[in-house]
Amino acid sequence: MRDVEKTSVRRQQSTKRRRRRTRLHTTYFTLVAVLVLGLGIALSMTLFFNITEIVVINETDVPDADIVTLSGISYQDNLVRLDAAIAAEKVRVHVAYAEKVTVRRIFPSTVEIKVEKAEPVANISQSYGYLLVSASNRVLEELKGAPKEGLIIITGYNPAQGTIGMVLRSEDEKRDNVLKTLTAAVSECKNEQIVSIDMTDQSDILVQFGDNVLFHMGTASDAVYKLRFAAKTIEHLTPGREYELTMIGNNQISEIPADMIRKDGKNGSGKAAPAVTTAPPRYTVVTRTTASGTTTSSVTSAESVGNAVQTTAKLPE
Repeated sequence: MRDVEKTSVRRQQSTKRRRRRTRLHTTYFTLVAVLVLGLGIALSMTLFFNITEIVVINETDVPDADIVTLSGISYQDNLVRLDAAIAAEKVRVHVAYAEKVTVRRIFPSTVEIKVEKAEPVANISQSYGYLLVSASNRVLEELKGAPKEGLIIITGYNPAQGTIGMVLRSEDEKRDNVLKTLTAAVSECKNEQIVSIDMTDQSDILVQFGDNVLFHMGTASDAVYKLRFAAKTIEHLTPGREYELTMIGNNQISEIPADMIRKDGKNGSGKAAPAVTTAPPRYTVVTRTTASGTTTSSVTSAESVGNAVQTTAKLPE
């Protein structure tokens, strides 16, 4: 019995020693791993990954060397410690025509700075001239004389500030979203007939097409669809004659010749008689009423101007 008890004690002591050695080895290897990792990080932020090449992809007129200077990036700067977002913002703030700036780290030693050029889309009317803006409402230039030719003129925005290189801000914050929607829609539609937009009344935005068509668009919602629908309707109007178009609901536009409109909004017969254009998916129905009261309809093949629902065009009683 004594021999058995002695053997049991020796085994227990041996097991405890092995466990202590295992814990010591684990602690040792953990410390070594931490030291190696710390050393690697320290070296990567000091001796390794230093910048030896700066690549500039620049669409603006600002020289590439100036872009690098504005970014604050220098050769031999550490690539790991570089804050790409801050460097990009430094360039964007100081280059008016920089619509988007991205700074990319390419290990082991290269930085790429890409500057995308902003495209002017509209002249914003203000008290002392115009502000030239991009589709993102970024102010590109101040124009104290005439507006830039070939671009639409937007009135009724009332800018509170218009610092070059910054996003435009209005006295009424709601107008900021409306303006952004309109400029983005005009940029997407690329319709050269659009001359001006009056957003004074946000529920009745007025769009001037050429010299002879005034479009009452309503609100800025679905602006792209509405502008394309109006442009398609204009194709069926009598050339040279002045018209007023009005958006009705989601899929109809009324068209009234300007010479049939009196101050009371009625034609010669004493009844309001707007012609109505509907926008089904594959064809356009145009219904017109002349001054004598004669009604004519025609069906014209046309591309879809959006996800419109086919309806029947009816004149009001």
